[in-house]
This record gives sequence, C-alpha cells and structure tokens, in this order.
Amino acid sequence: FYADSCIESTGTFMVMYLESMVEARRRGDIDAFYRIETSTACDVAEKAGLTESNTTVYGPNHVRVGHLCDMDNWTSPAQLRVEQKLNNINKFELRLAWNELRGGMHGSRRKDGDRTLEGRVRNLFAVFGYDEHMIPLEYKPGNAHDEF
Repeated sequence: FYADSCIESTGTFMVMYLESMVEARRRGDIDAFYRIETSTACDVAEKAGLTESNTTVYGPNHVRVGHLCDMDNWTSPAQLRVEQKLNNINKFELRLAWNELRGGMHGSRRKDGDRTLEGRVRNLFAVFGYDEHMIPLEYKPGNAHDEF
C-alpha cells in the first residue's frame, strides 16, 4: 500500500476485510450480517442466537434478553436504534463520488481511470443491499488546504 493514495490504501483495506467476511459467510463461518445504522440491540441479539433457548450458551442471558426484547416491553432501550451521537468523526464533511475511487484521483499513482477499487466497492454495495445511486454522495471540497 505504500504507493497508494490515502483513499486507495484505506479503501483497499476495507474492501479486503469485507470481501473476507462475505467469503466467511459463504463458507458458513458467519450466519448473517446486520446494518448498524438500521439495527437495534435486539436485532443483533437475534442474529447472535440469544433470543432462542436452543442457541443460547448461558441460560440466564436468554431470560434477560428475552425480557429486554419482548415486543410488549416497548420501553426497553434494547428495541431502539442507536442514534449516532458518539464517534461522529466525519460530520458529513467528506463525501466521495464513485469516480474518486478511480486511478489518477487524489494523488493516486494507478493508471488514470483504473476502476479496480471502484468496481470492488460497487460489488460490496450490491452484496450488502445498499443503493449505489444514493451513496456515496459527491465530494465537494471547501478549502483546498483542508482536503486530505
């Protein structure tokens, strides 16, 4: 990664990690994925098998999770989506368009227009069910000295 731009090295690492997770799911090592932005703690607990007595490793956890995730317990914070209040680093200041993942952009030393990284990211968008026309949004630089 030493010759890659910041976007390329970060993007390639992210892509390699997520492709490994997709492959692990294909092998059966991972049962499912969830979207943190649309999931509750109960959704995650269900995917982890904590809501079923036959898949819970520690019995008292099944009882506790069952109470927290009981649909009649509508005041349970475990049934709420987590609001993004912490770790909000980007604050919507950096937005990338698809073409910014191509070679020749932002200090890239890859061949101008190379679409390898863009194609891999687009493939992951499809695998995880995201709408590639909505995300990522177009990057609009403010001060040229603030870019990267």
